[in-house]
Amino acid sequence: MPSPQIADLIALAVRLVNANQPARARIVCEQAVAAWPAHPAVHQLLAVLDVQAGQPASALSHAALSLRLRPDHVPTLLVLGDAALAQRDLQAASQALERAVVLAPDNGDAWFKVSLVRQDLGDLDGAIAALQRVLAGSPERVDALVNLGIVMQESGRIDDAMRAYGQAYRLRPQTFGRIAHALATPGVGRLWLDLDELRAELGKAPA
Repeated sequence: MPSPQIADLIALAVRLVNANQPARARIVCEQAVAAWPAHPAVHQLLAVLDVQAGQPASALSHAALSLRLRPDHVPTLLVLGDAALAQRDLQAASQALERAVVLAPDNGDAWFKVSLVRQDLGDLDGAIAALQRVLAGSPERVDALVNLGIVMQESGRIDDAMRAYGQAYRLRPQTFGRIAHALATPGVGRLWLDLDELRAELGKAPA
């Protein structure tokens, strides 16, 4: 019986990852990397599995090896960014994710990750710009709207924050708890003692 080809093993590993079977996916990836130790897609998949397993150091190693073989591969850059974020290496995460949005300027997920890193680095204007890029392509993306409200609030733009929060709440009322918690932030929030009043305000906030 002939040995499986690398494309078949990669396809099987991807199906197993998507089916939430990481242990079986890792077995397949390890079989593939033993036969093809320098294959970039295998190292990318191992990096994904390592991020999911809470092993960022190993993920960084696999992602870096994969990127040496295909340096402009956006999905691998995103995995590298995730692994660096897990280690709180904001500079490494920023480098990977900013490169990703240069290569894929319409990738909303990449811009969302960039917004998180920019916010953590204290670049609030940059975070707002990144979230606006996300919302330009997906105007009803609720997590981006909530985060936009949070960053606007941190920037002292409370009225703009309320508009973003209002859009998010009207799209998904389940966001109320997160919005109320964010608004209670000392120094930059707006404390609402009557939560029903806050719900009414969010429900009528102009888009």
